[in-house]
Amino acid sequence: MPFRTALSGLNAASTELRVIGSNIANSSTVGFKKSRAEFADIFPASSLGTSSTTIGSGVKVAAVNQQFTQGNINFTDNNLDLAISGQGMFILNDNGVNVYSRAGNFGVDNQGFVTNNQTQRLQAFQADANGNITGAIGDLQLDTANIAPQATNTLTMALNLDASAGIAGAPLETTAFTVPATTILDPDAVSGATQNSPDFTAYDTYGNPITVNLRYVKNLAANQFDMFLVQGATTFASASNPLDVTAMPATTTFSWDPDGAGAQAAITVTADVSAIAIGATGGGDTSAATAATAINGSTQPAFSATDATTYNNSTSVNVFDSLGAPHLMTNYFRKTSAPNSWEMYTTIDGTPVGGANAITFSNIGAVVTPASPASFTLPAYTPPGGAAPLNVVANVAGLSQYGSPFSVNSLVQNGYTTGRLNGIDVGDTGIITARYTNGQSRTLAQVALANFSNNQGLRQLGDTSWAETFESGAPLVAGPGTGSLGLVQSGAEEGSNVDLTAQLVNMITAQRNFQANAQVITTADTITQTIINIR
Repeated sequence: MPFRTALSGLNAASTELRVIGSNIANSSTVGFKKSRAEFADIFPASSLGTSSTTIGSGVKVAAVNQQFTQGNINFTDNNLDLAISGQGMFILNDNGVNVYSRAGNFGVDNQGFVTNNQTQRLQAFQADANGNITGAIGDLQLDTANIAPQATNTLTMALNLDASAGIAGAPLETTAFTVPATTILDPDAVSGATQNSPDFTAYDTYGNPITVNLRYVKNLAANQFDMFLVQGATTFASASNPLDVTAMPATTTFSWDPDGAGAQAAITVTADVSAIAIGATGGGDTSAATAATAINGSTQPAFSATDATTYNNSTSVNVFDSLGAPHLMTNYFRKTSAPNSWEMYTTIDGTPVGGANAITFSNIGAVVTPASPASFTLPAYTPPGGAAPLNVVANVAGLSQYGSPFSVNSLVQNGYTTGRLNGIDVGDTGIITARYTNGQSRTLAQVALANFSNNQGLRQLGDTSWAETFESGAPLVAGPGTGSLGLVQSGAEEGSNVDLTAQLVNMITAQRNFQANAQVITTADTITQTIINIR
């Protein structure tokens, strides 16, 4: 009779309904993986096998397997909520035993450990003091202590100094002088005879002092001389040559090129020559050439941080001492009297730190001096308050001198004050970065994921967690995004992979299976009653 066969069908249908009910009940459970009831038929068999006319004896539950397909990613407001997109499982420490889960709803306990709702601790690859991820795996613990300050020891600058800027301090070039009346020229001198004045100082475009003198050369004509401004071996002729001493003009001019190479434009210098006199004829050499007077022009004034006219530009940045206290460092830049040359002066909290540091640029605006690595080691500055002296190396390799206004692209110093934990960021590769109130960040660890050769072989433990077994194989542990492992999404959770519509359809099918098997029992009972009632 088919009672037992139908009864096995009822049991199978009941099991399937229980599996479907469990799936529907966990449709909102984070990290839940739906199950599927799998069945096999039952055949009576002997040691000789089964007959070709053997009728099956029913059905049995062959397995209830979980389906490790991807669930939907749902976003949350908690940075420590993690969702895996792809293969892999979180590794959790449950009192010294590792368990595995896809549920990534994590928080922090009172000791700073990252745990789930079952107080199981998330495992991660640890980082060393420099933020490098090591191969050591351990409990992920967030350090909430203040980080120690770091004293500034390097400053890297990237800025442009205006090539067309004027000389700081506005030095004046020499444009005029007077030849005094004590200059008396000898009318009896032979042609080509020269008279030279004593040296005097004139100033070029950059305010550099230049030693010059005046030279008078007798001409063939009576009472006529050629006048020259002399700089070393170079002479600059008067525009009024030859000069007739008996009818001297009030002024004459020289086109003076101080550097000779043409880097500076020629300066027109006006000389007052009205007082030049001529000696008596036939009376012998009674002449005298005296130095020029009333010379205008000036050199570049000394730098002063309190006098904005003595420098072109300045920029400031906070640096930090060994106790984390900030100090204002200001760097001043001024164009000097040599082409393509600048000086940098530094103060910290208004106190000068060393003197001038020379910076020279090439004709294409690149730093030539200081030579590579283009840096200055500034003298030590001892801050008040007991901190260690500040020793700062200023790197100026990023400076340029182009024909555009002064601009600061970056000022980067490597010091910072103390800071406390302000937030946690988790990257898609599982790198966990701590952000601090002093603007610093530090790599703490990397989330570790595990994968198995046979996920179906894992043993269910409840609380959406599993344990490894011989059938699952040993876990393959690595960082997210490596090998076959998926990436991690921070501020998100992986929802259940249950499809409610499909489960409701399966429930209808299971219900009909149950009803059909129940009908078999009813029919068999009717047949049995008919046989019993035969008289």
